[in-house]
Amino acid sequence: MSSYFPVYLDLKDKEVLVIGGGRVATRKVKTLLEFTKNITIVSPKVTEELKNLIKEKKIKWIDRKFKPSDLKDKFLVVVAVDDIKLQKRVFNLCEKRGILCNSVDSPKYCNFIFPSIIKRGDLVISISTSGKVPALSRALREKIEECLPENIEEIMKELEIIRKSEEKGEERQKKLLRLARELLKNF
Repeated sequence: MSSYFPVYLDLKDKEVLVIGGGRVATRKVKTLLEFTKNITIVSPKVTEELKNLIKEKKIKWIDRKFKPSDLKDKFLVVVAVDDIKLQKRVFNLCEKRGILCNSVDSPKYCNFIFPSIIKRGDLVISISTSGKVPALSRALREKIEECLPENIEEIMKELEIIRKSEEKGEERQKKLLRLARELLKNF
């Protein structure tokens, strides 16, 4: 397998399905909630944490096993179950429908993978080993988080204001890069 190409997707108005309701599904849902509020879980059982999110109406829950009809109108699917046969079946159904699918811990049944993510406001940093060593991605994420300035969101907002006030072109790019380096020099 070759390396994965990093892409950032706008999930704001997209429908996401998570199959499974255990610990791993909970982790994936918490990550996805940073990017969309349109999450449906299908699983006969869910963790207490997911039950709380359901009660708070942050996610929807279908209390049963997966059916192919659950894929209707979905943009992205996460299969967070240990059942390899189900992972393969869902992946094949998604492939036929042009739906992005991630089967947790089974790169063979994925057309995208979850990177390790740092999110501070609109700043998003992702780290990936292309699914080969997720623990390394996590360790690198933790190291980078330690290095980020506490005011990184303020720095970003300041640069965004300057960017909007300047005319497009090479001079603006040079100025913003110089200012970004200057604002980050002390960290």
